Amino acid sequence: MIALHKFHLHHYFCVFFVALLTACSGQNDTAKSISPAPLQYQAPPVINTTSANFNGPRSNYTVTISPTEINVIDNVGSDGNNHLATSIQLLKFSDISINLSITSKSSAISSADLTSLIELYIAYFNRVPDAEGLAYWIDQFKAGMTLDQIGESFYAAAILYSTQTGYSATMSNADFVKIIYKNVLGRPTPDQEGLTYWSQRLDSGAATRGTLVRTMLTSAHTFKGDATYGWVAQLLDNKNVVGKDFAVNQGISYINPIDSITKGMSIAAAVTASDTTVAKGLIDALIGLTVSNPTQPSPAQTARFLQQSTFGPNSSDITTVGNVGFKSWIDAQFSIGQTLHRNYMDTAAATLPKGLSDLNQNHFFESFWQQTVKGEDQLRQRVGFALSQIMVTSFQDSGVANYPRGVASYYDTLNTHAFTNFRQLLEAVSLHPMMGIYLTSLKNQKESGTRVPDENYAREVMQLFTIGLYKLNPDGSYVIENGKPVETYNNADITGLAKVFTGWSWAGPDKTSTRFYGGTPDPNRDWLAMQAYPTFHSSSIKSFLGVTIPAQSPANPEASMKIALDTLFNHPNVGPFIGKQLIQRLVTSNPSPQYVARVTAAFNNNGQGERGDMKAVIRAILLDVEARNDPSLSNAGIGKLKEPVLRLANWLRAFSAKSTSGFYRITNLDDPLTGLAQTPMRSPSVFNFYRPGYVPPNSGIADAQLVSPEMQITAETSVVGYLNFMRDIIANGTGSSRDVKADYSVFTPLATTPDQLVDKVNLLLMANQMSSNLRSQIIAAVNSITIPASPQTAIDTAKLNRVYMSVYLTMASPEYLVQK
Repeated sequence: MIALHKFHLHHYFCVFFVALLTACSGQNDTAKSISPAPLQYQAPPVINTTSANFNGPRSNYTVTISPTEINVIDNVGSDGNNHLATSIQLLKFSDISINLSITSKSSAISSADLTSLIELYIAYFNRVPDAEGLAYWIDQFKAGMTLDQIGESFYAAAILYSTQTGYSATMSNADFVKIIYKNVLGRPTPDQEGLTYWSQRLDSGAATRGTLVRTMLTSAHTFKGDATYGWVAQLLDNKNVVGKDFAVNQGISYINPIDSITKGMSIAAAVTASDTTVAKGLIDALIGLTVSNPTQPSPAQTARFLQQSTFGPNSSDITTVGNVGFKSWIDAQFSIGQTLHRNYMDTAAATLPKGLSDLNQNHFFESFWQQTVKGEDQLRQRVGFALSQIMVTSFQDSGVANYPRGVASYYDTLNTHAFTNFRQLLEAVSLHPMMGIYLTSLKNQKESGTRVPDENYAREVMQLFTIGLYKLNPDGSYVIENGKPVETYNNADITGLAKVFTGWSWAGPDKTSTRFYGGTPDPNRDWLAMQAYPTFHSSSIKSFLGVTIPAQSPANPEASMKIALDTLFNHPNVGPFIGKQLIQRLVTSNPSPQYVARVTAAFNNNGQGERGDMKAVIRAILLDVEARNDPSLSNAGIGKLKEPVLRLANWLRAFSAKSTSGFYRITNLDDPLTGLAQTPMRSPSVFNFYRPGYVPPNSGIADAQLVSPEMQITAETSVVGYLNFMRDIIANGTGSSRDVKADYSVFTPLATTPDQLVDKVNLLLMANQMSSNLRSQIIAAVNSITIPASPQTAIDTAKLNRVYMSVYLTMASPEYLVQK
């Protein structure tokens, strides 16, 4: 009975989860919309009689209003602590302004009239109103302008911004009605009867476009309580609530007029008939939130923090971090020594008949999983794993696969420099022989005759490791010129930079041509940094990224390399480009521009004048308000899909998995049907398992203008494979010969109290974020497994089955799969 019951529930979750993801899976990148507004930092703030201008984004500041003063404190930049007179009516930041008088102004008209004005924004633009615009129209209304006349003005503005709104002066009445259906009624495809009716009213002159909108708004409210179309009225009401919160309660206006339309549309688009939390989350991101008690966190807050900063929480770490607080734990992690994977490989080689030549990928995987499960330096390991998906090398490359100890050393390099400086990391990566093999900079030769330097590493070190394809503002948005993003480099830059990476090859005691080409190999060449061979280095002029290295005589590859890496390191793109990707890997796929800007600021200056301090970057990411504030579980803009390796690691650590052999023999997990569709250090290409800007096509994620990188390796096959994989290993263990098994000894005593059992699983796997509905379902499923009165073996089996059920149903749930 138990096995059959488990099968039925397993089938249910398969069907449910596949249905959930079918519309979100795919393998093609989708173009993203471009954020045009650059951040500009200047000092000092400009204070006038009625306004104050600050230089950073609103979320960087704490604003406190009392009867005697307005206090604005810059928590990130150099604007300081500002005590302002109460005569100030407008606070202007780099991204938005705050109208402090809009609340009193809006109270001068009736609540119904205020709602009608907000609804005009919804009807014509499907956006939330901005406070400045709303204040203007309130004044016009008070001066005698009718709502219909205001509507006609809105229509004229909608035509002016036709690219954003979809309206045009030449559009047909039918097309006009279709847009109103979408904006007012939430129905992109109107029924033919309604479309004909409203279009004929316009065709006959019975209504103008301005008056028709008001009529349709009134009609929408009549659906309230209707069994079929009641959601239409509720949707409109919810958009009103969010619009009022944005413009009146918060007093927000975007500085850039285009942002007022496009970003205002994004907020309105996030509203549904049953939920406003996603939209309000977007508003909260603009305002910035107060950190939720980071020094004395609750167990749930601690577990969530550990999901972001480790390979998964366990009971011991939850207690430790809860006692010392987040910041102190991070500082302690910085001081923990590193355990080298290369040392493990050397130890393993010493037991093999042919020594190093008998090593293979599985020896690295053993070391990886041992440290994942048992390692004390969890923060280093989690950041190193993130870096391995930015600065990629892979066992899938046949050349790299020949050097498993070299790959272990490369992974050590990432872990080592996770806590140093990005400039050191960049150099160590550039000179590692595994990177040299993977991106073909090893044995790269100067130009001669028809031969030109290999450009592979020159291209990827810019595109993927440092500056990206387009110039960025500090908040990660594109720099826009003439309506287009500005490229960071061109082919000439690649050609010039490629010359820098000539004349580098295997390390050894000499610099002969034989050694350059790979002869007389040093026994440690797979992990020693590549060395320079001046004979093979280009001595001609090297121009790239606005820098020119003059012709050299003799050739000086070390000097060329230093100039190139310094140039890349000091490029203004590095902070937002790398910072945003680390946020995505650790915390959330869709950080707000303000979050990115704060991390960029930490990269640019750690507070002591140092650029590129990785410790400062890590602190900024993990202690930011967007990382630490308790999430709204229904906010689709918060969190990230847990990639398969993290799910497995989460299970291994939560349930104190132990290895029978002591080696943790978990091998290749690539197969999406029998494994996880992901194995550490086995990315299919230099672009990682997934792209940071991946948008699942034809999905709600795309409609909300969000990204979900991990969805690029999520499809029906991998979903079913994951469910089958976890159903098997939760009870039976994983790895070669079931070498690694979970220890459920502290969970089985809770099997007789299913609510306590599920709550403990909920804390370790979901940081207490399980919805009440899912909790009730899992408790019911656990209760359905009867514990017999005897014999003891049957009792023990039933208790274990209850534990297996609680763990499996939790890990199979969509709620678990999204790290919030």
